[in-house]
Amino acid sequence: MSFLLNCSTFETTECSVAAIFGVEPICLIKILKAINPNPAYDNPPDFIYQSVCNELGEPKTEIDVVWFHGTRVVDKESFNQFGILPKSEMKQKIESILLPLAEGLESNGENPFSLSLCGKQTEADEGPFAVLFKDVAIHSPGNHRSFISVPEMVEDIAGTWLGGNFHLLVEKYKEATTPCIVSFVSSINTFPLRNALWYLHLVATGESEIDAASIANTCFNSRGNRISPENILGIEVFTHV
Repeated sequence: MSFLLNCSTFETTECSVAAIFGVEPICLIKILKAINPNPAYDNPPDFIYQSVCNELGEPKTEIDVVWFHGTRVVDKESFNQFGILPKSEMKQKIESILLPLAEGLESNGENPFSLSLCGKQTEADEGPFAVLFKDVAIHSPGNHRSFISVPEMVEDIAGTWLGGNFHLLVEKYKEATTPCIVSFVSSINTFPLRNALWYLHLVATGESEIDAASIANTCFNSRGNRISPENILGIEVFTHV
């Protein structure tokens, strides 16, 4: 039997983590409030996880994790047909969308993303990427990028084609697409559980839910393997992004 770690909201995180440890949520929060890691000496997620395990024991179950992939898409039903694609396949699809949108737009100046593009040159495929906390995918707090506002690959391609005029093509892409968050399930070890406990501890000791999600977040990289439609739980569309 496997349990589902679902960090859609504080409540789903609290309930799913409590279920994994076999206790009531109120008991879990009481234990978390009593933990006082020293950030100067302790690794907070590891320290909190071990402290909870000392009280409740190690989880005796397999854990499936819900991840949240933010993007923009022409047709959201494409996820149910093709799943979530890795970088190599998505680049071809995005270029096919951008090509007609770029007609009539002139290149001007240098590509502002040229340096970052150099760091992305690799023979290995990567992605799809996702985050553990839905609040991070929605609000992109702190240093987190908003992929529902504009996918990074769109800016990279637009900058390569149009240089400093990249924003003209980006805006056309945004007009032609719908922002959405795709949730999917992946089997994994206890690593994300540590981040979920850290998040719950932060909220229980006074951090806002969004700030706690930003601090405790961790990411998923499928390393060039598409996410199958069978693993997709839902597609949430946003109208004002």
